[in-house]
Amino acid sequence: MEDNFNKEKVVERIGDIKNSVLELERFQKMDLDEFLKDNDNYNLSAYHLRIGIEAVLTIGTHILSRIPQNGKKKDYTQVILSLADYSVLPKDFSQKIKGMAGYRNRLVHLYWKIEPKELLTVIKENLGDLEEFIKYIEKFLKTL
Repeated sequence: MEDNFNKEKVVERIGDIKNSVLELERFQKMDLDEFLKDNDNYNLSAYHLRIGIEAVLTIGTHILSRIPQNGKKKDYTQVILSLADYSVLPKDFSQKIKGMAGYRNRLVHLYWKIEPKELLTVIKENLGDLEEFIKYIEKFLKTL
């Protein structure tokens, strides 16, 4: 790991993920009818999910950019998969969450195509992946 690794930056982004999870947990408890009653539910949940995923990708990019001979990754999916190549994440977990990169792109660039039901399902079924990611990164930080 190169000397210019910014542990504080990683810890701050972990805080962003934790905050996003905290904000998204309230939506996990809703059924679709309740979720649809207030338009703000969609907007807030999409925002917090995007922030959480962005933080995952920022952490991954930062870690990989400090590994000598790593080279630039072409896309965010490769960033997530490469974290397993350097034992930051287990390979099976990186395979499981590699879709975060594509979902981030949909949230940012194709947001109008994401239906409320889909968004709520992602929050209900995949929020734990953000928490698991934090655990692996915190474990990695202890090795530095």
